[in-house]
Amino acid sequence: MKLRCLALTLFLLATPGALLAKDIPAGPWAGTWSFNLQKCKFPGNPPQKDEVTIAPDGTVTVNEVSSEGKNITWNYKPQEGVAVPVQGRENVTVLARKVNAHRTEQTWNMNGKPAKSFAILSKDGKTQTFTMDGVDKDGKPFHEVVVYEKQ
Repeated sequence: MKLRCLALTLFLLATPGALLAKDIPAGPWAGTWSFNLQKCKFPGNPPQKDEVTIAPDGTVTVNEVSSEGKNITWNYKPQEGVAVPVQGRENVTVLARKVNAHRTEQTWNMNGKPAKSFAILSKDGKTQTFTMDGVDKDGKPFHEVVVYEKQ
């Protein structure tokens, strides 16, 4: 019996994130958002399309068409306090945090390269501004600002 209790205790200590993780519901962020290219700043050639859909449960799905015309779709479901894998992007995780109803923050690991981002939702709920700073695959710093409008 003591061995079972010890094994259970070790299991619980080894997986605290999974047990304590909770969804981050979308709230006023829910909906489909399209970027306004004229208000954005990209570190390289801008995509032809950048659309984000945030489901009520918080799941984020990004649909992009790159500057070369390649369709890219990726998604993740943020969990408070847990770095989650990004489906559709190899070796990428994101740790999301809801600061308040109008601000979220993210810590990214992209193939071992760190990045930080935050998003601000306008008071009227019609615009969100996403800002990211990190290093690219070549180790060069980048800064990106994407302004999305609710559809």
